Amino acid sequence: MNIYTVLFAQDVPYYGQVEITANSDQTALAKARAYWERVQRDEEPWPLTEAQHDSAVLDRIVEITDETGRQTAADIRLDTYHLTIAPTELSVKLIENAAQMHAALKEIIGHARIGLAANEFEKHCKLERVLSIASTLLVRVASSTE
Repeated sequence: MNIYTVLFAQDVPYYGQVEITANSDQTALAKARAYWERVQRDEEPWPLTEAQHDSAVLDRIVEITDETGRQTAADIRLDTYHLTIAPTELSVKLIENAAQMHAALKEIIGHARIGLAANEFEKHCKLERVLSIASTLLVRVASSTE
């Protein structure tokens, strides 16, 4: 029987409060952001001191190695959370609306296949190319959610 080492991880949120003074809601938000930037530069004390272990997310297997140190598996999700980087507000909006866009794309493909929208699509673009790309994306999305 072989012996394997499994490295697990999860992200535990930490909470903390500070008090700021401001003349308006907008100023309070600006001051809160500025405070956080100072925290990141170690110019203010770290405010996040209260761990909420019962709210942990991103449970995962970081890696599994065998007794020789050979990695046999890595980056296995154990819950339904997904961490992603959204470098712009547009990226955030795309991520937040992905399910609705997916549903709309499925509906467009369905209409195009039965010919309801085919005439309009073909006036502006190559329908078969749109359907091919959309079908490929749907397959990718469906396989990534299983």
